[in-house]
Amino acid sequence: MAVHKEVNFVAYLLIVLGLLVLVSAMEHVDAKACTLECGNLGFGICPRSEGSPENRICINCCAGYKGCNYYSANGTFICEGESDPKKPKVCPLNCDPHIAYSKCPRSRGNTLIYPTGCTTCCTGYKGCYYFGKDGKFVCEGESIEPKACTLECDSRVAYMTCPSSGLAKIYQVCVNCCTAGEGCKLYGHDGSLICTGEPQSYISTT
Repeated sequence: MAVHKEVNFVAYLLIVLGLLVLVSAMEHVDAKACTLECGNLGFGICPRSEGSPENRICINCCAGYKGCNYYSANGTFICEGESDPKKPKVCPLNCDPHIAYSKCPRSRGNTLIYPTGCTTCCTGYKGCYYFGKDGKFVCEGESIEPKACTLECDSRVAYMTCPSSGLAKIYQVCVNCCTAGEGCKLYGHDGSLICTGEPQSYISTT
């Protein structure tokens, strides 16, 4: 009888362990590698906490971002923002005198990111909203943490010019829009400009 219970217990443990391995494998399958797609986005908006009781912001509940909470100088909650970057509301431009500061999910980074460099929907931050060059909403970022630039060579690049080289053409370089130094311009085989290297502080690709 005791042997039967031990066998059942061992079988139960094996089933539980098997399920854990299966779930882990499924999570690994779902994880996707981010691709290198530079210059496809127009700009990004990353709502962030702003202002303080001493340094008030000029905003109103209508124009404030959804997900951001707005408070008075004494810390009283006023409202949550009503503007969804995906579908912006038409709002008055006046400052609500009751609002002093905001608290938003994203507390660091630029409120407005322009240009977006090599940021993609995959590498962009969660809580940041990205738009096409026509101003239409494209996606919300999918990454919780920033990712480093890929070291892949962009096969479209024929040559580049950089301020440090006196803007002389540099051929046969293994570079992409993300790894190019700030101010460097990358050109295609037909001489057309592909992109300009941006500061690395907010560019994130894999």
